[in-house]
Amino acid sequence: MSVTVYQDGLELFMEYPALVVGQPSPLVAHFTDARDPHGFRVVTKGRVTATLRYADGAEERFVADKLLRDGIFKPAVQPTRAGEGTLTLRLEGEQVSGTVEAGKVVVYPTVAAAVAAAPPEESGEATVSFLKEQQWKTQYATVPAEPRVLQGGVRASGELKPVAGQSAELSAPVAGRIPVGDRVVHLGQRVRKGEVLVRLMPTSAAAGTDVATVEMEAARARAELGLAEREVKRAEEMFAGKAIPEKQLDAARVAREVAAARVDATERQLSLYRSTQSGSAGPGGAAFELRSPVDGVVSYAEVTPGAIVEMGTRLVSVVNPERLWLEARVYEADVAKVEHSPGAAFTVAGFDREFSVDEKTGRRVAVGSVVDRLTRTLPVIFELPNPEGVLKPGMFAKVMLYTGETVRGVAIPESAIVDDNGKPTVFVMDGGESFFKRAIQPGVRSGGYVQVLEGVKEGERVVSLGAYEIKLSTVAGAAVGHGHTH
Repeated sequence: MSVTVYQDGLELFMEYPALVVGQPSPLVAHFTDARDPHGFRVVTKGRVTATLRYADGAEERFVADKLLRDGIFKPAVQPTRAGEGTLTLRLEGEQVSGTVEAGKVVVYPTVAAAVAAAPPEESGEATVSFLKEQQWKTQYATVPAEPRVLQGGVRASGELKPVAGQSAELSAPVAGRIPVGDRVVHLGQRVRKGEVLVRLMPTSAAAGTDVATVEMEAARARAELGLAEREVKRAEEMFAGKAIPEKQLDAARVAREVAAARVDATERQLSLYRSTQSGSAGPGGAAFELRSPVDGVVSYAEVTPGAIVEMGTRLVSVVNPERLWLEARVYEADVAKVEHSPGAAFTVAGFDREFSVDEKTGRRVAVGSVVDRLTRTLPVIFELPNPEGVLKPGMFAKVMLYTGETVRGVAIPESAIVDDNGKPTVFVMDGGESFFKRAIQPGVRSGGYVQVLEGVKEGERVVSLGAYEIKLSTVAGAAVGHGHTH
């Protein structure tokens, strides 16, 4: 006889011979702590009391004070009279305690009567064996397939990016030297908007080529403007005396406008240089200060005191990670379904949990208007908070964009599905150590669950963690029959 029961935070898988009056029937009771859906654990401490309750209310108790070995208790039941009854096991221990109803039993008067009543063996659906000892050595759990309300969605690939305007790269505006002795920013350092990150001393060549040249050009432009203004005044006097044609006066005025534009351009360029300078820097001229344009974290820093850098060299990058953009790339066949998507769920490598963004936690920023010619995808962008800072710009994501539709159906965790030669497959529990391998037809995916259109019925338990290990054991041929003794 065998029974598998989930009750009171426990999983009981028990094998035992039929109960016969006066005969000891050892109950091989495998107890698993099934309270954590992220991984069941073997019971390693406690005592078990088996209670046989007859139909008239009379009871007989049989105790196993200690484990036979981790996870296994072996109380011996020796009934004193025949009849129907119920069998209950009570586990008490430091790790976990609970009561499990093993169900109705029959106590036979003789062994011959028990043999005669034994049901014939059925040759039904083939099963795969995965022993308790194997389950306890890996991350393993089961859940029942049950009805759920799922949000309709479309799968897409995505990437986490900084919010527009919340990242910046600071490059050397001129060729120069990074002063020795200055504080050096480092990767991961938090900085404030306006904080000086790098000072750069222009080299003599840079000073002559850039700063001094701009100043000289500005002076020359001002001189040329003064000359052009005097020329216009002289041309106006000569035109009034009819000494020159109007065309010559117009040419003088155009030359003045050009000179004024040149002055304006050089003054703005000189102002740009001066806005980044601070104080005196000795023979090399003023120092350029590169300041952070945003509050954030240094995501790149290549600053070596004393180093000479060329103009345009990237020195520091800063990004504000408190809010991020999730850019999902949706295939053109699914674009119409997500045009008004209210949100999305996504996973990234290295995290067991699923992240989500919706109208409460973030917002949809934009839906692209042009399909990429190479990938045939359209970008859909969501903005979401990142208060813990665990998500990093540049991470790739598996995204489920909600379509706004809801579906009710039997569902199982996505983690229960393994690929078996291209077919989505699950392992459905037959007993504590035996499983049916079933190909399924998946439907809507949402919130880490998958609708099952075919292959699993409501109430059947599927392996939610450890399915891949069971699949490997079948390939290796290590899970045929029980092959163990107690």
